[in-house]
Amino acid sequence: MYPCVECNRKKLLQNIETVARMLHADHKIMCAVIKGFCADDDVMEILEDSSCDWLASSRIEDLAKLKTKKTRLLIRLSQPCEITEVVASSEVSFESECNTILLLQEEAKKQNKTHGVILAIDMGDLREGIFYKYLNEIEEAAAMVLQSSNLELLGVGTNLGCFGGVITDAANMQGLIEVATHIEQKFSVTLPYISGMSTAAMEMVENKTMPLRVNHGRFGEAWLLGFDSVDNRRLTYLHDDVFLFKAQIIEIKDKPSQPVGTIGGNAFGQHVEFKNQGMMKRALLAFGTQDVSYEYLIPLDENIEIIGASSDHTIINLHGSDNYEVGDVLTFKLKYHALLHLYTSKYVKKYIV
Repeated sequence: MYPCVECNRKKLLQNIETVARMLHADHKIMCAVIKGFCADDDVMEILEDSSCDWLASSRIEDLAKLKTKKTRLLIRLSQPCEITEVVASSEVSFESECNTILLLQEEAKKQNKTHGVILAIDMGDLREGIFYKYLNEIEEAAAMVLQSSNLELLGVGTNLGCFGGVITDAANMQGLIEVATHIEQKFSVTLPYISGMSTAAMEMVENKTMPLRVNHGRFGEAWLLGFDSVDNRRLTYLHDDVFLFKAQIIEIKDKPSQPVGTIGGNAFGQHVEFKNQGMMKRALLAFGTQDVSYEYLIPLDENIEIIGASSDHTIINLHGSDNYEVGDVLTFKLKYHALLHLYTSKYVKKYIV
């Protein structure tokens, strides 16, 4: 049935093994981020048999459903309302708020568990974490974890590239190491993990310029799609077609390239201008923005063009091609946003091939 996403089992496993091998060769932990496919059961079966070390998601619901022997990491800061689930369904979480750390201690004690904490440090991307210059605040959070009987301070971590677009480089990685060293010296402890790597750090991983102390990374886009959005770079040693989106043509008509009549806003309140290209052979596909934002789809047929979408239909310019008929299926490669949206949509079927 269409629309659907097909995941290629062989290529997926090859990608994750390639990234894991690169990291393991440098004595680093490979943490596979599984939110991109909503921890789909069939995909998770492939990962469970792979060489990745940890599994991570920003959604506790993903981690809760896993049947795994691997360490589960919550990479979005815990919501106070979900503390019970965080302790029950993850071994480690990223944290930055002292009040949340207190709640974690109380809940871990109730569940008779030890929960690991990686302090989230903001190295300049300005999303989550304690800003790296605020050492007093970092010390306060570290002390709270260290004084908690049911919590274990496992390290520090940072996220780069996802909000501010900050590139991972030697300077911010060294800055993260200095934060970890400060905590170790202040409290006479050893932090086993410094988590600074993501797909945005792949160039440093490739060139073996990542400092030895940065030994933990959370990777998603690299092994899922063979791409690094921060550097806008195709990772040529990885497959970029592990996931393919397929949709069926439900109409082909010759129509003007510009709407006819008095123009107002469209269904989303947008005022769109259309270039006059004369008559156009247009195809309708049976999906829309409720399923995925078309800007993140890459047609395999380079001769066709996505020209727009409504909530349930996507419009294609066939450029006069007579190669297509109603019922034919068009195939697209995916950018990371597309993968996220398609796996979240219940109207899109998912298959392993």
